[in-house]
Amino acid sequence: MTSDFIVASRGLRRSPAFTVAAVVTLALGIGANTTMFSVVNAVLLRPLPGYQTDRLALIADGGKRLHLTPPVFEELRRSSQTFEILAANQTCILNITGQGAPEQTRGPCATANWFEMLHAHAMLGRTFLPGEDQHGHDHVVVLDYGFWQRRFGGDPQILNRKIILDNEPWVVIGVMPPGFKAAGVDPGPIYTPYVINDHPHALNVIGRLKPGVSIAAAQAELDAVTARVARENPELKLKATPLLELVTGTQRPLLLLLSGAVSFVLLIACVNVANLMLARSAARRQEVSIRMALGATRWRILRFVLAEALLISFAASVGALLIAYTGLHTLKPLTAHLPRADELGLDWRVLAATLSLGVASALLFGILPALRSSWRLREATGKGSRTTTRPQSLLIACEVALAIILLSGAGLLMQTFSAIRSHDLGYDPRHVLTNFLALPQSKDGTSTAGAALYARIRDRVSKLPGVQMAATASRVPMYGVSIMLDVQPEGEPARKQEHLARIAVVSDDYFRVVSTPLLTGRPFNSLDRAGSTPVAIVSEAIERRHFGGHAIRHRIILPELGFNIVPGKDIPVEIVGVAGNICIDSVEDCDTEYIYLPESQNTLRMEHLLVRAAGDPAAIASAVRQAVSAEAPDIPLDQPQTLAERTEYLTRDPGRAMWLLGLFAALAIVLAAAGIYGVSAYLAAQRSREIGIRMALGATSSNIATLIYRGILIPATLGLAFGIVGGATLTRLLKSLLFGVAPGDPKTLAAAAIALLAVALVAATSPAIRAALTDPAAVLRGE
Repeated sequence: MTSDFIVASRGLRRSPAFTVAAVVTLALGIGANTTMFSVVNAVLLRPLPGYQTDRLALIADGGKRLHLTPPVFEELRRSSQTFEILAANQTCILNITGQGAPEQTRGPCATANWFEMLHAHAMLGRTFLPGEDQHGHDHVVVLDYGFWQRRFGGDPQILNRKIILDNEPWVVIGVMPPGFKAAGVDPGPIYTPYVINDHPHALNVIGRLKPGVSIAAAQAELDAVTARVARENPELKLKATPLLELVTGTQRPLLLLLSGAVSFVLLIACVNVANLMLARSAARRQEVSIRMALGATRWRILRFVLAEALLISFAASVGALLIAYTGLHTLKPLTAHLPRADELGLDWRVLAATLSLGVASALLFGILPALRSSWRLREATGKGSRTTTRPQSLLIACEVALAIILLSGAGLLMQTFSAIRSHDLGYDPRHVLTNFLALPQSKDGTSTAGAALYARIRDRVSKLPGVQMAATASRVPMYGVSIMLDVQPEGEPARKQEHLARIAVVSDDYFRVVSTPLLTGRPFNSLDRAGSTPVAIVSEAIERRHFGGHAIRHRIILPELGFNIVPGKDIPVEIVGVAGNICIDSVEDCDTEYIYLPESQNTLRMEHLLVRAAGDPAAIASAVRQAVSAEAPDIPLDQPQTLAERTEYLTRDPGRAMWLLGLFAALAIVLAAAGIYGVSAYLAAQRSREIGIRMALGATSSNIATLIYRGILIPATLGLAFGIVGGATLTRLLKSLLFGVAPGDPKTLAAAAIALLAVALVAATSPAIRAALTDPAAVLRGE
């Protein structure tokens, strides 16, 4: 086809308007798809960094709890035949003091074989040795490269130096290389051994499959283990999940959905270019007739038109890469919170996908014009003229249908975003500043010192200018460590409930700070102290489900809480108040059971400081930090965030989908409008002789405009009908993202249809006016 490409390139250079319009239109469609594929490639397709991470799998409880208990983990390590190594980890929060300012560190603490499982080696020194995760062993720590550079200036003599973590000395044994990313965990500045016997909490368990072992084989083994331990753990359901699937989480269906949506944009772009090429082929009927008269076969004509299409698609693919590069940087606010967002970029997969899209697009938009050009076209008169425009009318119907599907999806997500933002969460996140404190465990193991310290911090912070009140809590709404227990009313047998209750230990003013209403009973007060009757405030859901709407003065059985749960020490707790329900992890679980305990009776080691400000909470962040430092110079705060910032993930996925789908819908509308305009102009040009004769015989300007409008509105209406049916069907794919509106909402579909109809009318107006102003005398003189 070399000669065809040469001739086609000359023809494209002689028609710059057509060439630019086709290339730009197609570049927009391919560029949008390339941008979306770049995101999908980085998040879903590219293997996780590290050694053979495709063989790593998370082993979790697929029932009610994600993590595994230490006994189950030990049973797996002892009996597993499909995993070559199993390791466990948790996220540990430690305060580093001594050299430099106090700092709060949050990073993985893991079993000694964790680095071995990852096939990770230290740049300086070593990683953990067997036995260093056992009780009584020396405290050792491995530093992240960035933390080593920032905190210790990259000191090469850091090995064997002691640093102070939670007021205890830890020996630095290694520094990880730059760029090290531990698969399956959040990155942290330090890595410490996790002594399971000293911390009997649930574990994140990750295993490396043996070579040649599938995830299905591993799951079969886990099913056998589940059956074996069913007597001790009747609700245990062990499940193996590839680590990449775990990391991508809920983003996978969202990204695949958006990838499907953006493909509609490419289809509309292909329809527009096909329309342009149909118009071009109609204008070149004489050239095609001469070629065929000189002996050109139908295949030669078809090949020549396809050569033009391939040249257009190649130029559009180059432009698409530029659009994708720009788009990835422009869309950073929407992609910043995606997993693996730092890996976004253009690689060989993206290049291959772009070229593949270009070739596929060339075939999509080039095949119909190529086939029509290979046939002898009838003279553009009467019935023949209308036949010439029939394929273009059909294409207009197609792009209107595609556009209405995108527009209705964007409309549903806009309503969802608005509904979530206006939904009552059960608390008011506005004007509340939050900080995280990690109080080291007191040497005598009591909570008295911690309670007194938190009280002094609240008192000092409350007196700051611009502060209305302050509180502390082990968990803030929708954020923090959850302790989940079954609700057991006193006098009833212990049983596993369908609804697990979350426990939060809070100070007296907590409910006032977060503006959660007390429906009945009283708040915590100064009489609720250590040694007095243990009390609790429960959520409305607990009162309704377990106490028939009358929970006050009833008792529930709870384990004792000091710095952590004290096993084997269950105590009766009297209910003194009922608080309104709050949303926990999403706006769809606002009926979750919640138990609040007074801090003075149940101080935990980890606390959140909540400060309600009179104005902008960010303005008081520095003063709050100084006040806490004055009371506890060795207890650092984490990076302050407002409560609204901590809960913004509620709208993050719907918001991201709304903006991207809205962008795709807007692009689809622009392309559809351009296509309708092009067909309208072509229709007017094709029928100029007929229009002149009609006007000479008495047709008015309104008659001619109606003629042009009818040529557009008939296929557009057909497209609207198919689009409404398709929208009602395909928007069901958005069901997991929707809130407050149903898929296929009739009002949304109707609004999208009206908007598209208005676009069609506007796009056809200019050609209709030009046709209505046709001078019949000029047409007749031309005859």
